[in-house]
Amino acid sequence: MNYYNDIYIQDFIISNLERFTQGTMTQEEVPWDDMRLSLDTIERKNLKPLLHKLMIPYYEKYLFADTSLCKHEHPYSRSFMEEVAKRDGDFGVWASSQDIISATEGWGDFLKRKKDGSVSCYFNLLRLLFIGKFRKDWDRLANELNELLTDVEVNSDYKTGELYCILHATVKIWQKEWDRQKKQEVFELLCEHWYFMKLFYSVMIRRIVGTRLANFAALTNNVIQTNAHHPHAQIYYCALSERMESFGLKLKQYKSLDDARLRLLNNVVNQTKPSEVLYELCDTLFPEEFQVMLQNHRPPSYSELKNELSQKNRIIAQMESQAQLLQEQSERLAETYRKAIEASIPVDDIKERLLKLSVNIAWEIYGKLDHLLKTHPNWRKYDIEIHGALEAKEQEERKKQEDFMQNIGLVASRPNITNFNNQGTYNDNSGATIHPITSVPLNSDLKMIEQ
Repeated sequence: MNYYNDIYIQDFIISNLERFTQGTMTQEEVPWDDMRLSLDTIERKNLKPLLHKLMIPYYEKYLFADTSLCKHEHPYSRSFMEEVAKRDGDFGVWASSQDIISATEGWGDFLKRKKDGSVSCYFNLLRLLFIGKFRKDWDRLANELNELLTDVEVNSDYKTGELYCILHATVKIWQKEWDRQKKQEVFELLCEHWYFMKLFYSVMIRRIVGTRLANFAALTNNVIQTNAHHPHAQIYYCALSERMESFGLKLKQYKSLDDARLRLLNNVVNQTKPSEVLYELCDTLFPEEFQVMLQNHRPPSYSELKNELSQKNRIIAQMESQAQLLQEQSERLAETYRKAIEASIPVDDIKERLLKLSVNIAWEIYGKLDHLLKTHPNWRKYDIEIHGALEAKEQEERKKQEDFMQNIGLVASRPNITNFNNQGTYNDNSGATIHPITSVPLNSDLKMIEQ
């Protein structure tokens, strides 16, 4: 039975792929639809393990974008390989042992020769790998990609550099501690918005990728001129504002870029309601930098204004809560003094502790006691003395405040306060040494004045 199964797969799948990759059959001559129907039969007869074994040489050609299998003029062969790999649950397991960075470089070479420049076929490959059983040391792979993205010579190839960025983004998504569904959703968001995200990546890695635009000023003008980018323009603007000083541009180039940046701010960012749909994705890709860029450069969003209002409301609530707490503490303190007076605690002890409080709080406590103990005989013995002590303290503090303000005024109005010495004094026009607060001449009679 295995022999006949092997013959069936060889006849209907492998032989056609073999002739196609050897160049003896064109894409138009290959019976792609019949081959897909054969896949249904193979799946129905549970022959997928055998198919997997026989397909490995072609999986390798597909993974590394070998031009004998991956053609530029028509997508038939690529779409068929995507179909086979999608049905084969072990495709990702096999690919886990392969060098994904070398495979990415192969796809970069392939896409440089592809007329439309679309990277959708590479996204399809990553979708098959990452959503399947593809496993790697994600941290190590992310570190390798970080090094590649900062290498000048590697990024001289604009298309391979773009694929490095796509792979880097996908790995960063798969590093997150999300469930599989969440990872797939964010990955699809990356695919959907890649045309904008590659511009953002270009700024972040300081290398233009995925486009033949000559410089960052042209890149910025592309954001201005493309309406689809406008909801996300503040992301690009914040990244550019943070990064452009490190681009190493000549003066003329820098001015051209800065002019484009200001046009982006005035004509797009300030005129467009910002979308936050890409914030989580950008924060995932550059977690140590993205929030800092937003904080430093973006205008406030609706949610931030809402959060600011919520924060104000929380502060007001805290103020009201603290005021209520202070009122309760005042009530408890007054009650304690009431008990002390009713227990005939000596008035000097009560007065001493009351005067340690601030004048305002002491008067408040006095008022509460007067209300609570108006008819109590002990209060009638204490209240006049306590009242007088509080008045004296209030007058003393008022006098200190008035003296302080008067001395400040004297210092401010005195002329020629320029010749201060180490003792904090200065010389007036007559040459006498004057103390700046008391305005007393510091001469030989000073000791007599002090005495």
